[in-house]
Amino acid sequence: MYKHTYKPTCAFRFRRFCRAKWAAYNSMHREVTIGRLAARIADSSLAKGATAVALAITLSQGNLMAQSDDDRETRTLPEVTITLGTDSLAFEAEPAAVLTADNFQHSAIHSIADLVAQLPGVDLRVRGGGDVQGDLSMRGGSFDQTIVLLNGVNITDAQTGHHTLDIPIDITMVERVELLTPAQCMARGIVAFCGAVNIVVCEQYRDRVLADLSGGSHGTVNASLLGTKALERWTLTAAASYHRSDGYRENTDYRHGSFFLQALHHGNHSDWHLQLGGQMKDFGSAGFYSTTYPDQYEATRTLTASTSGTFNLSSFRFQLSVYGRLHRDRFELFRDGYVDSVPTWYSGHNHHLASLAGARLRMVKPLGIGSLMAGAEVRREGIWSNVLGTVDSTLPYPYTHSASRTSATLFGGYSLSYRKFSAEAVALALHNSHFGTDYGLAATGNYHLSSFHFHLSASHTYRLPTFTDLYYQGANQTANPDLTSEGSTNIELKVEHHLSDFHFQFSTYYRAGRDIIDWVRRPESEMWYSMNHTAIDVLGLDAQLSFHFRLSTFHLQYSFCHIAQDAGEWVSGSALDYLRHQIRAAITFNLSTFTFKFSTSYRHREGHYVDADGTTHDYGDMLLIDSRIAYPLGPTELYLEGHNLLNTSWRDHGGIPQPGITILAGVKLSK
Repeated sequence: MYKHTYKPTCAFRFRRFCRAKWAAYNSMHREVTIGRLAARIADSSLAKGATAVALAITLSQGNLMAQSDDDRETRTLPEVTITLGTDSLAFEAEPAAVLTADNFQHSAIHSIADLVAQLPGVDLRVRGGGDVQGDLSMRGGSFDQTIVLLNGVNITDAQTGHHTLDIPIDITMVERVELLTPAQCMARGIVAFCGAVNIVVCEQYRDRVLADLSGGSHGTVNASLLGTKALERWTLTAAASYHRSDGYRENTDYRHGSFFLQALHHGNHSDWHLQLGGQMKDFGSAGFYSTTYPDQYEATRTLTASTSGTFNLSSFRFQLSVYGRLHRDRFELFRDGYVDSVPTWYSGHNHHLASLAGARLRMVKPLGIGSLMAGAEVRREGIWSNVLGTVDSTLPYPYTHSASRTSATLFGGYSLSYRKFSAEAVALALHNSHFGTDYGLAATGNYHLSSFHFHLSASHTYRLPTFTDLYYQGANQTANPDLTSEGSTNIELKVEHHLSDFHFQFSTYYRAGRDIIDWVRRPESEMWYSMNHTAIDVLGLDAQLSFHFRLSTFHLQYSFCHIAQDAGEWVSGSALDYLRHQIRAAITFNLSTFTFKFSTSYRHREGHYVDADGTTHDYGDMLLIDSRIAYPLGPTELYLEGHNLLNTSWRDHGGIPQPGITILAGVKLSK
């Protein structure tokens, strides 16, 4: 859980404290004053209608310590941080895993894709360097079965999962990344087949400036700048980034940049977030979709906007979100100006313009020994294309086809808490203009015993087909516009143990997927068809431990996954080249003059790939080692990074070779 200083506008005041843990601070969203002197000054200030005193809270081993009645000494206590949860509505349980800025600030990571890949059970299959494109999946699912949230808003692309990580943010903006299971998503009124990744950005409530500039191998340059300004009830943030490279092999050059603007308003009874972001990516995609064609190229443009707020009405707590997204994609099988001639059968580049707009209202009310939750969402997804959809002669050039669909969702649930036990149940119903009605259910239970936490959840969820599933046509591929949704039943058990310097977590899960959307063919045919046909069962576990010892921190993570598939008499095209074993280990040394981090990852991927020569290879085993050394100079930090130090030759997706040893050097400013 990320810790940050919160500067609200109204204050609670406590004259005495017991020596206990106060979970109320996780969601209070108020300043607090403690102690006799502070109380007297605060009384005078509040009488004049101003909040003049902010407090100081001292945390020791998770307990809050206050002044005793006999302590008359005037003290100025240091400002500290308050731990805030993901959602101030506090209905849902903690995420399955959380990666905070403290966890990755000393890592050799410069992209959102590499950051998300640090979460347990996540498989991020990149095609090129520099965050140009990555297929995000988790717990044995496909890249279309995992969704991405930005500050809790579902911005997942309806065209294809290949564009899921096209979001206009830089890693310097990220406060934390959360892994959510299907049951945890359902409690938020969101449907996720395998789960979701929630990226939380720009939650600092203070003035700050962050700048990062680095460069190195392959003509790589990374630059980012972020500034935050607090103005009474407003906190304004502006950020921009630019990345470019000549590429680690032919036709892998790239350039991409982004901007992000955010305004946070803190009121006495409400908080509002306004966000606007844009991104551009241009990159050579050598063999990205077929190693037969090494001269591919792709250019994407993304624009996102959202307004969200939480506010109180009587005893009700409401959360409202209004959001939108535009994504334009141009794919060139033969890069313009890069080839001497284009085959006569090539009809031209593929153009897509995908749109998304929605609004969601969620309410929580204390009721009995728990809380009642209810909400609704309306979401419209559409696409203009010259490939996907049905023929539409009214569209401007170069678009000739279109498709759209509208969903209306109702959801509700109840959560209760009694002593060391808590539980919640959620039901969801969605009606889609194209696919009819689907249902989702989730139930969770939690039990706390001393430093142990036990969690059990079960859920039934579904996924709607993407526009690519419905409409893509190729030389040997025929899509099916009559596809229906696919469904899954999920069960998870988690045990967590936490002490001051030691943390251990173990999760095991099972997913039964039915009517899975799959590309299948007859054994004697080369024509592939999209169908709701295959059954896929997934069994896996995730384990991680970390501990802090004096000047060092150690983290170890292990994930295992096994998939069983039944496609009947058909030959299945479902990707069974999943990660069976994945181990990540990292150790950080925080010395007086420098910080050093060493990390390694081992992966064993099932399945095989075919290279450009038509030869079949097993993915097999892979070992990667990265390191980073940083030297602080006041608010400035100088650093040197090494990636793939063993110069391992490896493939992550198809027959596309990944970068060898890469060296970067940079400077970071934080104040």
